[in-house]
Amino acid sequence: MCVFNYAFTSLFIPLVIHHNTLIKRLFILTLALLAISSNANATHNRAGSITYVHLFGTTYEFTVTTCTRSTSEADRPELVIDYGDGSRDTIERITSLTEVLPAYEVQKNYYKGVHTFTGATTYTISVEDPNRNAGVVNIVNSVDKVFCIQTELVISPFIGDPNNSLIIEDCPCPTFGCVNEIFCFNLSAYDPDGDSLSYSLIPCKGEDCLDMAVPEVYRYPPDVGGGVISIDPVTGTLCWDAPLIQGVFNVAIKISEWREGIFVGSVIQDLQFNIVVCSHQPPDISVVPDRCVFVGDNIDISVTATDSEDFVTLFATGAIFNLSDNPASFPETTGFLTTSSNFTWTPNCNNASETPYSVVLHADDDNNIQLTDIKSFNIKVNIPPVTGLTANPVGNSIELDWDDALCAGTYNIYRSTDSSSLTFECCDPNAALIMGYELIGTSTTSDYVDNLELVVGNEYCYLITVVSGNNVEGCISEQVCSSLKFEVPILTHVSIATTDASTGEDSVYWATPKELNTTAIPGPYHYQLYRSEASSGMETLVLTTPPQASIVNPDTVFYDSGLNTADNAYTYRVELYSDGTFIGSSIEATSIYASTIPNDNQLEITWVDDTPWSNDTFVVYRETFVGSGVFDSIGFTLTNSYIDDTLTNGVQYCYKVKSIGRYSADGIVRPIENWSQETCGVPFDFTPPCSPTLSVDVDCELEETYLIWNNPNNSCADDVTRYNIYFAPFEGDSLMYLTTLNSDADTSFVHAERGSVAGCYYVTALDSIQYDNESEPSTIVCVDNCDGFYELPNVFTPDGSNVNDFYHPILPIKFVDSVDFNVYNRWGDLVFKTNDPLINWDGTDMDSGKPLADGVYTYTIIVYEIKLEGYIPRSFHGIIHIANAK
Repeated sequence: MCVFNYAFTSLFIPLVIHHNTLIKRLFILTLALLAISSNANATHNRAGSITYVHLFGTTYEFTVTTCTRSTSEADRPELVIDYGDGSRDTIERITSLTEVLPAYEVQKNYYKGVHTFTGATTYTISVEDPNRNAGVVNIVNSVDKVFCIQTELVISPFIGDPNNSLIIEDCPCPTFGCVNEIFCFNLSAYDPDGDSLSYSLIPCKGEDCLDMAVPEVYRYPPDVGGGVISIDPVTGTLCWDAPLIQGVFNVAIKISEWREGIFVGSVIQDLQFNIVVCSHQPPDISVVPDRCVFVGDNIDISVTATDSEDFVTLFATGAIFNLSDNPASFPETTGFLTTSSNFTWTPNCNNASETPYSVVLHADDDNNIQLTDIKSFNIKVNIPPVTGLTANPVGNSIELDWDDALCAGTYNIYRSTDSSSLTFECCDPNAALIMGYELIGTSTTSDYVDNLELVVGNEYCYLITVVSGNNVEGCISEQVCSSLKFEVPILTHVSIATTDASTGEDSVYWATPKELNTTAIPGPYHYQLYRSEASSGMETLVLTTPPQASIVNPDTVFYDSGLNTADNAYTYRVELYSDGTFIGSSIEATSIYASTIPNDNQLEITWVDDTPWSNDTFVVYRETFVGSGVFDSIGFTLTNSYIDDTLTNGVQYCYKVKSIGRYSADGIVRPIENWSQETCGVPFDFTPPCSPTLSVDVDCELEETYLIWNNPNNSCADDVTRYNIYFAPFEGDSLMYLTTLNSDADTSFVHAERGSVAGCYYVTALDSIQYDNESEPSTIVCVDNCDGFYELPNVFTPDGSNVNDFYHPILPIKFVDSVDFNVYNRWGDLVFKTNDPLINWDGTDMDSGKPLADGVYTYTIIVYEIKLEGYIPRSFHGIIHIANAK
């Protein structure tokens, strides 16, 4: 609901009136009108936003909404909109849509424009106005500051349907809050495309639609008015708890749109509110808890708003009331001191949503200083779970059936090896995945055949969900479990008995089928065991058992010898035959193969296991000393690696790994334990030390550079033995090796005698020469020369007296690389030149070699000073007087 109430300016005079409410309201209204009248010419733009709808192709219609003073110069019949693609347009106000409140000289304006964009990208659309309201407390000299609103439009083939911007339902014209009371406001924004919205507070926009400088121009309200301000990033409710001073304040709220996690647009709402001294309390709305409902549920929620002295109006906003199919209902009601209304809705399949609907409740009193209470609640509409799920084994498959479900477009089928003890409410997203289930397929009918890599001996559990026509997934069904019939042999052990390159041995166990129909498939029975190197895949028949009349026999064991178990993993598979006819095969199982990865004082033991049963625990054993043949457990892990980090570099250590696992179905030996081969490794330091921290200082007088750094052995390392220093004379050059300091305690260096102190440095730390690991460079630190010193005299006497016989700069010179020095006689002829910074001219002509006549000569010079950025030229000129010449 949009109720225009003009904000009190600084002319508001707090006063305690001990009369009836009517007199009090008349007095306050009078003050408000006086404030309006006295400030009429200074009140301009107060709030605004830009929204848009997609028309066709890349053409969009834009609506600019502003709240202004109707008698102000800023009450503009047209605005200029910048479409962000280099084009601008003048858009006119739609006078038929203008909402005016004459008593307060306030109006809400609408401007519309249509624009076609040229391609896919993100466009930033903006509108500027040269003036804001005067007297905004948190904007310095606000009347002179540009008002700007901004919107982002994403045109992309990767976001699905073209985006329509969010819609703001509640009028953002000024609203009231009270001094020393919590103030809350909600724009009641929703997205017509069903995109998710997020909210954030940002500085108001100014000239060129840039953020106003904080805190020079813009300050967040609490920085000048006290308290704490925040915005709920999900619901968009802004609360200031609690302002300490009265006045007009502006904030900007950025509302971003997200489609399946992808940013698709934003709207910035510039919002103004008025904090005043209040003589009454705001209304109060009863709390409504969040809830989850099913499609088809009849929802009826009673809401009550109360007020201590005024009429109160209760209404609600949100996308749920603007659905194109089956919107919810919440009639607006008004009553004295109390009023109630009922939220009613029976959601259908099209209303089901992955995200909750937010319902924002508003209660406005009818006081001249209108106060509001805002509360919200969420409704998540779910598709009911599938019922009647069954799972039955048929051959090598499991057939699933279930009842036809409401809202079904398709069904998702989830599977897990073994059941899950976790339980979830229907509103929990991704419940199946969190329970450890995996999506294995979809179906358009109420049945499904699972033949995806099923293993005899494992129990498989299933969950089914409905996916509606608008791609909303329903609640999970009850878990149902089943397993293939035990009609083929099952491998239970492929374990390394002996590790050797030529005489190694594997032990292979398998369980005989316990559910084979021996009447339909009579004996005699025999098994054939096949082996392959895991790397080659070429199978070899290694065992054929003698025929047996009965299939009911103890589990079968075979020791496969003469193998290279030190370097190879072996894969086994067993087949069952009845009177020479093939009945079925087990799933392959491979022996565990372990290896080591050396590092500083540690070995990482890693291994690969590939079995039809699940290995959930691995125990790592280490030989007590090399050659002892005695292994002790040193730890266990649930993953396929383990780090033994208490070792000595250069010493050999040997390991083997035991896996502990099981099939998930009952009736098979548990636990299933298997061993890897023995594997050995030697720790070696591949880990460089941590970097030193470098600081650099200079002494320009002594022309020395001082480097100081910390010893990493005192903090993050324990093996630093020396340092390398790297240097470049100019910034931007590659730093090259300079020198090495061969003690970890030597953490300083003086760089001298190079005619400059400018340059860039970094230091590295190294460990022992045996490993020679070098750390990452320290932070590069650059220093510059002081200003160069180079001055020339204006007279010299080259008379052979050995006093002042040579012309040279005043010594000492500093930080000069070279010069371009030229001397001219009074006719402009060049008589001497040099590039030597010391010059050392004896007063003779450079061509003839004869002494020059006494007199005045002119010179020009370019001095190339050494700086961090390079050789920097400095030019000047002057005169030289040759006296007492030869």
